[in-house]
Amino acid sequence: MVEDRRKWQIEMTQQPHILWDQGSAYDLFISLWILHQPDEFGLRPSWAAGVRSRLPNPLRETLEQAVLILRVPMRWVHTLPDPKDAQSVLKTLESIPPEERLAALMFADRNDEKSSEALAYLHSLAGHQRLTARIEGRIQELFPKPGQATEAFIRAIFTAWTDPASFGELLYQALEAYVQNFFREEEARILPAQEAALAKVQDRVEQEDLLTILEDISNGVRMDWVQDVEKLVLAPSFWGSPFVFFDSRSTQTGLVLFGARPKGKALVPGELVPEDLLNALKALADPTRLRILRTLLEAPSTPSDLAKSLRLRAPTVVHHLHILRLAGLVMVTIVPKTERRYAIRKEGLDTTIVDFQNFLSGE
Repeated sequence: MVEDRRKWQIEMTQQPHILWDQGSAYDLFISLWILHQPDEFGLRPSWAAGVRSRLPNPLRETLEQAVLILRVPMRWVHTLPDPKDAQSVLKTLESIPPEERLAALMFADRNDEKSSEALAYLHSLAGHQRLTARIEGRIQELFPKPGQATEAFIRAIFTAWTDPASFGELLYQALEAYVQNFFREEEARILPAQEAALAKVQDRVEQEDLLTILEDISNGVRMDWVQDVEKLVLAPSFWGSPFVFFDSRSTQTGLVLFGARPKGKALVPGELVPEDLLNALKALADPTRLRILRTLLEAPSTPSDLAKSLRLRAPTVVHHLHILRLAGLVMVTIVPKTERRYAIRKEGLDTTIVDFQNFLSGE
């Protein structure tokens, strides 16, 4: 049974050792992340706005802040008791004093010196009335990950940590309202797909190379860093498809959430046009992206090199590569502390052609 297989650990001849996990709690936070930036994930913005509007305005604002601060707290979710569902999230948060909830979510399973330094500074913000340039600079130093310390992120961090008890209580209420108004029904829809995807990947790991499997189930992400961790937690995510969510901050335990949404099944229930086909056609309907694909067909490249050869701004190239990744038309190799390297994903192009033909023929 799946419940038994979740506990199974595979002893491999090489690192890492794989730990299987499953729970809708991962998708609870991923769904919030995607609903607050639908364009980045090919989700219809009007539908996402409709889901968000089901919450009272004050709680909606709290969730917007929480998403900026927490993104997807994978390590905290991994520590939850089984069955790691929405109720587990609410019950565990309720057991934590309100003033400690934000710290628990942000710093779960992080005992290193930098994390301790960051937590101590955030605690020192309690009671501050004004976000000064000095505070802003210090937050940027503590959260140096590219693209993280945005102006909105810094303001959200400051607002939350000046009164962590109030924020912790509002966060619990907001998550409870989100579960009641949307996610409880969604939970029932996604669990069967999670279980099926988990069982399938478990069977493959017994026979195939781990990096090759990860590249396949992530639609073209080569994660060489997994060879350097002692343990790797693998868990299925319905909402994360076709992307992969991962946490590689620790050499002891890495986490990867792989796509578990069946092919042709949309995030929006009842959607007639398959999302993967629509995203692929949108990606191909742009001359710059076609130029990028033709360049990558010659040889893999980094965003910086693509920007030079195509005479484009680097942020523009990154934007177009993201859209091509969403469509499954390019693959990317991720190595810590180096620039990502992209290559064309020929099987993605072939799949798009077949999917288009099947759609037109009504299959």
